[in-house]
Amino acid sequence: MLTVADRQQGFFDAAWCSGLLAEDSIYALLAEHGERIVRDEDFADCYSESHGRPSIPPSVLAKVLLLAYRDGLSDERAMEAVRFDLRWKIALDLPLDHPGFHPTSLVRFRARLLLHGKERLVFERSLELASELGLISGQAEQILDSTPMLGAAAVQDTATLVRAGVRKLVDAVSKVDTQAASELRAGLRFDYSRPREKPEGDWQDPEARMKLLAEVAQDAERGLRAVEADDELLAAEAVAEVARLLRKIIGQEFEVQDDEVPRVRGGRRTRQIVSAHDPEMRHGRKTPSRPFTGYKLHAAADAQAPILTAISLSAANEHDGRHAGALVDQQPEKRRPKRIIGDTAYGNIEAGEELERRSVSVLAPVHSTAPKDGTITKDEFAIDLETDTVICPRGNTAPIYKPRRDRPNAKGERVARFSRDDCEPCPLRPRCAPGGQRDVRISRREDLRQAALGVLSDPAQRDHLNRTRPLIERLLGLIVHRYRGRKSRYLGARRSTFQAVWTAVLVNLHPIGAALRAEVA
Repeated sequence: MLTVADRQQGFFDAAWCSGLLAEDSIYALLAEHGERIVRDEDFADCYSESHGRPSIPPSVLAKVLLLAYRDGLSDERAMEAVRFDLRWKIALDLPLDHPGFHPTSLVRFRARLLLHGKERLVFERSLELASELGLISGQAEQILDSTPMLGAAAVQDTATLVRAGVRKLVDAVSKVDTQAASELRAGLRFDYSRPREKPEGDWQDPEARMKLLAEVAQDAERGLRAVEADDELLAAEAVAEVARLLRKIIGQEFEVQDDEVPRVRGGRRTRQIVSAHDPEMRHGRKTPSRPFTGYKLHAAADAQAPILTAISLSAANEHDGRHAGALVDQQPEKRRPKRIIGDTAYGNIEAGEELERRSVSVLAPVHSTAPKDGTITKDEFAIDLETDTVICPRGNTAPIYKPRRDRPNAKGERVARFSRDDCEPCPLRPRCAPGGQRDVRISRREDLRQAALGVLSDPAQRDHLNRTRPLIERLLGLIVHRYRGRKSRYLGARRSTFQAVWTAVLVNLHPIGAALRAEVA
């Protein structure tokens, strides 16, 4: 038991502290093994050797960030926990009477890591520690998957989107030239001090609404032209970037016809930019019935241990398979997998080519459309790429040839067409060639498709796929549910990636903590 004097001096008794914390808690892990998880020297590149030193050890701030993400706390609430939560004080090795730090310390720390490109530093350190403990080794198989990450910004309608873009332009000009900003405001028709408030008018009447939207677009165009005519303003990168953004928004939302009056684009269309505050957010769908707005969090995990080995973020509308190569490239040569395991998204040609260039094989289901009318599928035909022939289920053969004109979105595709003499008397014709002839489309990389089907024809490989792939779903579930990673805290892809990477560290600390406790025992 600590005496009053000990408490005033801020010392902890190890036995007393161990009774307060669960042995498998993150607080006990950081208290006992914090120096192996994160060290001050890891952050040396972020600070100058000759101009002062950090007033707060960066390893302490890193631990505070981990605990904040673990408990879902804001910067302000995290600093309250540093001051009042005894578990945090033990984990951070701070005296009982420590007053904590100012919340902006975390803001500056994150900004410093992003400035120096060190946002993945603690994540990479967790992988190094996992290797030291023997949890991961060599070029083992890895599993790939993704999950939605909702954006922090609200989706804006046309008027709010354009007005927010104009407000950002005015603010950017204000930081460069206050006089030019005053002239810019004076030349605009509407007040942009509150961009969420739409101009006065009958927004419920369709005709009046279209007229008001045209005026909003004309005012934005007026401000853009004033800025684009000033070369000194455009020389400032911040102003030029916002001007480009506003130009994209206007082009996305409006079209100008012969009368030069902007009109809202009609019909069904895909809106790329949905928020001026986070222009990198996109609309996406995890399934046809589950739309979302924000990003996709892509992850790779070791197939033998519950360790996340790579993390990346993309716009919500990008295909999962496109990021398979990036997840492999993110890892050092000694840890790059020889084979990846995934769902159907990683069994397509594009992902296969990306991984083939990296000498990585794929174990994933191959997408195959099963016709609802019971038509015989392509997979029931034997495709011989050595002889360039296709054999139908009845044993007839057709040569593979290149058509005179490719179909749209079918570059490099070839075809095998069976003759009418083979198809018309065939008893399978109603299900195979109701038109009289059967065409079999051969994809540009049919060799990759056939190789994947060959692997999946082995029951042992199919069983391995079905048993292994759920591991990464459980790990992504920890990020999404336990550590509140479904929604981004920050605006922009890079800051959202920061959150995803540091949350992934928490996931990795589960097996790492167990291994460290076993090592001590």
